[in-house]
Amino acid sequence: MSTSNKPQNTILNNQQQNIFLSSDEDSDKDDEIIFMDEDYVDIENTPDLGINQTQINLDRWKVIIADDEPDVHRATQIALDNLIFESKPVVFVSAYSGEECKQLINLHTDAALILLDVVMETNDAGLRLVKYIREELDNHQIRIVLRTGNSGEAPEDSVILNYDINDYKLKVDLTRQNLLTTLLASLRAYRDIITIEHQKIKLAQALEKLQESQIQLEEYAFTLEKKIAERTSALETANLKLLRLATIDGLTQVANRRCFDEYWLQQWILLQEEKQPLSLILMDVDYFKNYNDHYGHLAGDECLRQIAQGISKLLMRPQDLVARYGGEEFVVILPHTPIEGAKKVAEGIISIIYDLNLIHAESQVSDRVTLSIGVACVVPNDDLSWEVPISLADRALYQAKQGGRNRIVLAR
Repeated sequence: MSTSNKPQNTILNNQQQNIFLSSDEDSDKDDEIIFMDEDYVDIENTPDLGINQTQINLDRWKVIIADDEPDVHRATQIALDNLIFESKPVVFVSAYSGEECKQLINLHTDAALILLDVVMETNDAGLRLVKYIREELDNHQIRIVLRTGNSGEAPEDSVILNYDINDYKLKVDLTRQNLLTTLLASLRAYRDIITIEHQKIKLAQALEKLQESQIQLEEYAFTLEKKIAERTSALETANLKLLRLATIDGLTQVANRRCFDEYWLQQWILLQEEKQPLSLILMDVDYFKNYNDHYGHLAGDECLRQIAQGISKLLMRPQDLVARYGGEEFVVILPHTPIEGAKKVAEGIISIIYDLNLIHAESQVSDRVTLSIGVACVVPNDDLSWEVPISLADRALYQAKQGGRNRIVLAR
């Protein structure tokens, strides 16, 4: 029992107890009620209780009664004895001071409601506990119903305005019906908050997974190890890679013309939606007929294979595509690439083909195999046909040949 100057009218008198405990059953059965079971924890009587002895129970509702008047504990439990809410029993845990209640809250982190007295070991013990719960523990799930024997001790308006509580009651006003209504409303609110918190956690986890997938898709766009179910684009990426594998040019082992046509249209539609640039590099082996005539068709085939593989090794991004366009012509698709980036790729192709050192005695521009290249770049839109960049690149390639071959021309 506290030694504070708490008014004596906080203890229920006989008449008030009769109102508070009114029920349909005979009053002489009250003595038969057992208030403490395996879920009931009284810190005052079990000082050695450790945190490992109490576990979070998902199959019951825990209500903490924090009051220094034992009669209030007994009256509350008698009024709500054997209460079942949503198929789960309501169990009570008692504390007789603010400090004991702190221990209980840390011990029972799944408590749904605390029926909290204002005046216990100090005149503001309950109010200090509210701040501890909300500010130090950052616990905004548990419902707090503040109870006082005298509103003068804690003026109702100032308490409601200044403290994060969920209800404020005078003990003398708490009939069994009022107490039941307060408790059920609090449990429903706690249930809804916990449900929302769980949903927020799931949404946060889902968002985190989507963000991780986004990063992975940007870095490894055609990796089949992606979880296809995470997002539709992963499935589209996997299908696209399988399609590419099914449409390989038999000679050069790069994509064939059919694969180019289909992939070009897919990227055109995708980048039109994203309003991102799409670049095309069209290239032709310089004086390849002379090469074939001089070295033979088998050597010519090997020349094309090395050129195709050299270009493939240069393309580091999985979304880039090299294809045999026809005969000795090759084409490269570069999604999300502006003209400056496409030019750098074209320069790299010129360099890597030169380094292959494929001797070409019949070339009129070099002692080894070289390429003429045309480059075009557009941002796809509704007013532009998908054929336009191909025509632009073809025209630039023609200008490269007319200009002396072994060079790059950018379409303007």
